[in-house]
Amino acid sequence: MKQRSGGFTLIEILVAMVIVAIIGVLAYGGLHGLIREREQTAARMQHLRLMQQAFAIMTRDFSQLEPRPVRDPLGGMPLAAFISAPQNQPPLVFTRGGWGNPLADVRSTEERVAYQLDNDQLLRLSWPELDVPAQTQPVKQVLLANVTQFDLRFMDNTGQWQTQWPPLNVNSAAYLAQLPHAVEIDVTLKDLGRITRIVEVASP
Repeated sequence: MKQRSGGFTLIEILVAMVIVAIIGVLAYGGLHGLIREREQTAARMQHLRLMQQAFAIMTRDFSQLEPRPVRDPLGGMPLAAFISAPQNQPPLVFTRGGWGNPLADVRSTEERVAYQLDNDQLLRLSWPELDVPAQTQPVKQVLLANVTQFDLRFMDNTGQWQTQWPPLNVNSAAYLAQLPHAVEIDVTLKDLGRITRIVEVASP
């Protein structure tokens, strides 16, 4: 009677290859899932960083408002230091201080700034001069993308919230240098939903 050799049969080799292949597919699927999850987490973290940066910029702007009206580029009456109305374009324009000047350029430390929602992008506009000539184009900065709604409210000196500034039914001329006491920022993002923050305005 012949003894069986110590090698593997073809069937055993095929079975082993199938098992190795299955383990390889499962391992690749798990690794691919981990890589995809890591990429999604990194994208979410980046989006959160951009959102935090945008709110930091808005907080800095609104906390450093200045009661400095500007000249109308078209030669009309002066424009208020802080103007907000939904029908305006841009809907929010104001003067802010604290504009850093690390290179010691010959310019003011005050800046004229505006905010505008355009094609689901929240834009910050800024001009190099306060009394801006009509032909001067602003510097545009995209603060946030995928923004579906951008709303603001303003606290007056009685503690009431207003949806535009100067408030309705007031003498606009008397509000040329009047600032709200606080600004409520309300941003709605497609993926993160509604985010609200209230910024106290420093007293001039």
